[in-house]
Amino acid sequence: MLALLAAVALQTAPFPVSSTPPQPPLKVMVEGVRDSEGYVRVDVCTQDTFLGRQCETSGAAPAQKGVTEVVLNHLPPGVYAVQAFHDRNGDGRLNRGPLGIPVEEVGFSKSPPLGLHGPSFQRAAFVHGDVAQTIDVHLNRFW
Repeated sequence: MLALLAAVALQTAPFPVSSTPPQPPLKVMVEGVRDSEGYVRVDVCTQDTFLGRQCETSGAAPAQKGVTEVVLNHLPPGVYAVQAFHDRNGDGRLNRGPLGIPVEEVGFSKSPPLGLHGPSFQRAAFVHGDVAQTIDVHLNRFW
């Protein structure tokens, strides 16, 4: 009898509901992709991780000449900056020449001046809220 009551109780118990609301996606439209070789890689970074390799969220899409769209899901609201590059050889990292200058195209949210060491976080930062958002990033060449 106890087994029967337990089975009935399990059948009528409500399914647990996640207390974490779904996070809105961030769509990054990467412009200035020269060809369809490799991938376009996008990192979404906080101030502490900007210009580094360990950003909070990353994504990639096969390169499409002109504009490549990369969609990042599960990004909580916050202040971020996007860094992107055309990983033409598909090795997963930004390749640099002997002087440390990128040999693959790079770009940042809000198209800030790049300077010698890359842009500041403040110039590339944007607020990602609780609704879906689209931002544009334009790739730059250094050679």
